[in-house]
Amino acid sequence: MRLPDSARADLLEFVGATPVADAQLSGMIDALAEKLSVDRRSVRLEAN
Repeated sequence: MRLPDSARADLLEFVGATPVADAQLSGMIDALAEKLSVDRRSVRLEAN
């Protein structure tokens, strides 16, 4: 997964406790990865 360890652990904990279809899980991973990527870009832009 292309997620940071903390986000991956949170996602795996959620998936372990909730029935999730494969396609839905794939979408959740992609959406979370995109959000984290956008957040990281904005932090880098603010730091400069």
